[in-house]
Amino acid sequence: MKRLYQWPLDPAGRLVRLVLAEKGEGFERVDSPAWAPHPDVAALGYGAVTPALVSSDATGRVVACGTRAICEHLEEAYPLPALLPADPNERAEARRLWAWVEAGCEEITDTLLTERVVQWVRRERQPDSEKLRRGAHALRGRLTFLNGLVEINGYLAGRTLSLADLAAAAHLSAYDYFGDVEWNAVPDLKTWYARIKSRPAFRPLLADRIDGTRPVPHYADLDF
Repeated sequence: MKRLYQWPLDPAGRLVRLVLAEKGEGFERVDSPAWAPHPDVAALGYGAVTPALVSSDATGRVVACGTRAICEHLEEAYPLPALLPADPNERAEARRLWAWVEAGCEEITDTLLTERVVQWVRRERQPDSEKLRRGAHALRGRLTFLNGLVEINGYLAGRTLSLADLAAAAHLSAYDYFGDVEWNAVPDLKTWYARIKSRPAFRPLLADRIDGTRPVPHYADLDF
């Protein structure tokens, strides 16, 4: 049995969900938003954060917290289908771009996505317009870079799907819930996202609905 502590619009949790689905591994989802963590999370270990995956079977219990620990664990425990290339150089490049995506999108998540959540989900206050502008500017820069990569490679790190692609798709899908991704400005990235979006593993993400707000009309449209 696997239990994943996450919040549906958290890009990190979305990445783990995609990896589990690509591996064909079932799991139980437990909501644990950053502003109200599930009480189980603190009991998992000192400094435990979400996303957190707890796996239990006849051989014992494994606890992994954070995308790096979880995704590397899943890649080792369930090697097929592989989400990192077999070639060492290509594998290193996929890991590099995976790390770049997560670090490069941190500012966008902390500004643009957080303010959207405050505005439409939590409804605690008016969004900070300066943070929205800063996040939107950062997002445009990341989109341009990603568009260049897929224009050259087809996928981010080469000709095959990798964890770098899933990490980028997880982040962009969360921003796209509120319509903040300007897809028409990055046509190659839009084509890439349409391919990722059409994968069976992506369907549960497209079915997400957050209490208090619905996604933009094109969010679940495969031909957007």
